[in-house]
Amino acid sequence: MTTQQQSTPPPGWYHDPQTPTMTRYFDGTTWTEHVAHVGTPTFAAAPAAFGAPPWAPQPARLGAEPTDPVHWLIPTGRTWQSIAAGYVALFAIVVWFLGPIALGLGVWALKASQQGGAHGRGRAIFGIVVGALSTLAFVAVLLAAL
Repeated sequence: MTTQQQSTPPPGWYHDPQTPTMTRYFDGTTWTEHVAHVGTPTFAAAPAAFGAPPWAPQPARLGAEPTDPVHWLIPTGRTWQSIAAGYVALFAIVVWFLGPIALGLGVWALKASQQGGAHGRGRAIFGIVVGALSTLAFVAVLLAAL
C-alpha cells in the first residue's frame, strides 16, 4: 500500500494571488503579510524576475478566459487574424467587395487558432460565412450588371 503525499512549495517569494504586480512570501505552509513590488530591485523580488515555479499562483490576464465578461467585450486572447476577420466581415455585410478579404482572413484565422490553441474560432467562422455570402452577393450583382 502506498501513501500519496501532497507536496507544498518551498518557502520563498511568489506572485501574489490577489495582486499580480506584487510578490508575497510563502513560509512553506501559509502566505504571510510580507509583500514586495515585482519591480523592486531586492533579493526578495529576484525569483519573480526569473519566473515563478509551476505551483505558484499565476496572475490572470484580463479577458483571457471565456468566463471573464471582458472576454466577450474586448477581443483579447484571440489571434489578430480572427479579430481582423470578424471586423472585415462586419463591413462586408454592407460593402460586398470586402467579402473575399473576409473569407481569406477567416480561413487564415481558423488555421492560426488551431495551430496556436488560441481563442477566436468563432470570429474566424463568422468571417468565412459572411465572406462567402458577401462574395456571392457581389458576384451576383456584377453578373446582373453585365
